[in-house]
Parts: sequence; structure tokens; C-alpha cells
Amino acid sequence: MNIARATNTTKKLIVEGGLLDYGPAQSRLIIRVMRTLALGRPVSQAQVAQIASALNIEWDEATQVLGKVTERDAGGNVTGILGLSLNETPHRLIIGSQRFSAWCAVDTLFLPAMLNQAVVIESQPPGSQARVRLVVSHERIEAVDPATAVVSMVVMEAEAKDLHTVEAIWSNFCHHIHFFRSREEAEQWAAGRRDIEILTLDEGFESGRQVAAHLLQHAQAADQPVVA
Repeated sequence: MNIARATNTTKKLIVEGGLLDYGPAQSRLIIRVMRTLALGRPVSQAQVAQIASALNIEWDEATQVLGKVTERDAGGNVTGILGLSLNETPHRLIIGSQRFSAWCAVDTLFLPAMLNQAVVIESQPPGSQARVRLVVSHERIEAVDPATAVVSMVVMEAEAKDLHTVEAIWSNFCHHIHFFRSREEAEQWAAGRRDIEILTLDEGFESGRQVAAHLLQHAQAADQPVVA
């Protein structure tokens, strides 16, 4: 294991100009839409327009940035954004009384900070019928079963990959970031891959915490969801 490679990847993503560096206004927009989605219903275009207006963001700018980080239904409503989704994935979440999914395992570790509430997680490792179960708050991993669980992480050795569409985020990162019930299980799955590191859950949580902290530094005026 080389935690430095995973740490460097996180830094590349959130450094100024990095692929997850959206700047103050766009970060507030993402946070506000995410927190509105966390109420458990798709976010309509009218709601997005209301949020953008409240944040003094032009509609074209809002549409452009959200086009890079959201899932939409046939009516154009937001059903997923930057890791939080109403659509089913192997990483299932309970937030309050609502059920959601996450795009990848590490998303489940940073969403509690983004939403400022604890999350119950049940995740299925690839090729397994078993489950990894966690309770994660914005401060720490509160509980995990089994205690031997780990998480895979994609690392970037050179230039950052293109993450300017949801499909690119999924194919380059999300489809390769999973919980496993043991390090042995994870290493068997990742055998021969130089682009994968296996992290402890605390290391994965720290990576997610850094991404959340980068976005949340701009969270002023994005604290409340919009209900329309």
C-alpha cells in the first residue's frame, strides 16, 4: 500500500484549477442543489432556477456546471449530483428517513459532511453477495461491520483524467471505488492494477473529508434547501 499516491490524487483534484475545484459560486450551487435533493425528491428545473437566482448565478452558468455533475430524469429534473443519487447503485444510504444511493464507496464517506448529518450505509462489494455496513457522521466513521473492511481508491500518476461529464466521473473513478470486507478480498480484486490503492476506512474518510472541506469553504449562503 502506498497511501501517498492516494493522497496526491486527492490534492490534484481539489487544488486551484483542479477538476473538483468549482470556485465559490459554483460550489454553493452544487451544495444547495445537493441539500435540496437530500429531501428525497428530484430537484426540478424551477427549483434549480430559484436556487441559482438566490445565489446570483446566471441560468446559463448554472446549467453548464450542473450538466457536468448531475444525473437527470426524462423531464430534466436532477436525480443525482456529485455522488448523491435517487437511482440505485451498489452503495445504498439512509439519510434521516430517506433512502438514496451513492456513486461510489468514498462518496458515502464525504456526503455526511456535505449534508451535515449522519448516514447509514450498506454497500455490496463487486462479485459478492455480502455487505459492508457503516454509520458515518460528518466527524468520523461511527460504526463498521465487518471491522476488517477497506476501500479501493483510484490513483492518478500523471495528468488528471477528464471528469467533465457524469459518465466520465463514473467510468474513470466510481466504477473502481468499492468497499471490501477484507484487505485480502480487495487485493484479489485489484490484482495487477497500478491505478488502484487499497485504503483503510479511516484513510478513505480523510480523503473524502478533504474534498468536502474544499467545497464547504464556500458554503455560505448555501446552507438551506429550496422547496418549491
